[in-house]
This record gives sequence, C-alpha cells and structure tokens, in this order.
Amino acid sequence: MRRLFETFCIGLEKITGIICVLLMFTIVIAMACQIFFRYFFNLPLPYTDEISLISLTWMTFLGAGWIYRRRAHITVELLSETGSQTPFLRITDFIGQISVIAILLLLASQALELTPQAMRLEMGTLELSRFFMHYLPLLISCTVIVIFAIEHAFNAFFAQAEKEMHVVTSASE
Repeated sequence: MRRLFETFCIGLEKITGIICVLLMFTIVIAMACQIFFRYFFNLPLPYTDEISLISLTWMTFLGAGWIYRRRAHITVELLSETGSQTPFLRITDFIGQISVIAILLLLASQALELTPQAMRLEMGTLELSRFFMHYLPLLISCTVIVIFAIEHAFNAFFAQAEKEMHVVTSASE
C-alpha cells in the first residue's frame, strides 16, 4: 500500500511540475505578445496582464506543493543532518509534518468558508471570479501539500530513508 502511495506521489509531483512549467511559458508568451502588440502595432492587449497574474498565482501555489515534495523549500536547520535517522530527528520530523497538515487543513477550511463571497467577485477584463484566481489554487495546493506531508510523515514514522532531492547551492552551504 505504501508503494502505491509513493507511486501516486511521484506521479502527482511530475504532473505538478509540468503544470508549473506550462504556466511559466504562459506568462512568457502573454508578456511577449503584450510587448509585441504594444510597440509594433500600438495596440495594447487588455487581458495579457490578467493572464500573467492568474498564471503566476497558480504557478506559485502549485509550485509550493512541488517544492514541498522535493524538500527544496528554504529551511533553517537547527539539528545536524548527520545521523538523520536517529529516533529524535524522526520524531521531530513526524511532528512537523503533522503540524503542517493541521495548519493547511485549517487554511483550507477558512478558504472554503469564504468561497461564496469570492465567487461573486469578478476580475477586470476576463470577468473571472476571485475564487478561480485565489481560492481554487490555494485549495488545490493545500491538498497537494497535505498528500506530500502524509508521505513525509509515513517516511519519518516508519524510518524509511527519503531520496535526497534538495539542491545545495553556494548560498546554502
């Protein structure tokens, strides 16, 4: 069962990463079209800013889930990474994952409470609801991160070593 869940998480991570890349291309193409039409035809496109803003919002929230799975987010390591399989570090990691799940469930419940009001508010030229721009990506991101936090919690609880996925840069050394 855990192997099936791990396979599901790997697939979800890949899908999330692909969507983030596509959203990045959407931003680049929308801004390139805006620049091209404004400076060569003196005809600004009114909706490209909103397309870029929506794409950036979705990319930010979905990218948070993708980065969480890879453990590539910014961290402050108070405990040494040597001996990362010690019981104390596994327990603190497990408690941390449970805390993340609790906070995200609280955040998602608050977003669901505000959804009816957000559905009535519309954005400028595209006339999309604020729910589509803010609340839906937030809810999807919360779901994705909760799934990945459950995976990390299982790995910490059952002392299963996670594959090292984070990138070390000169700033993080």
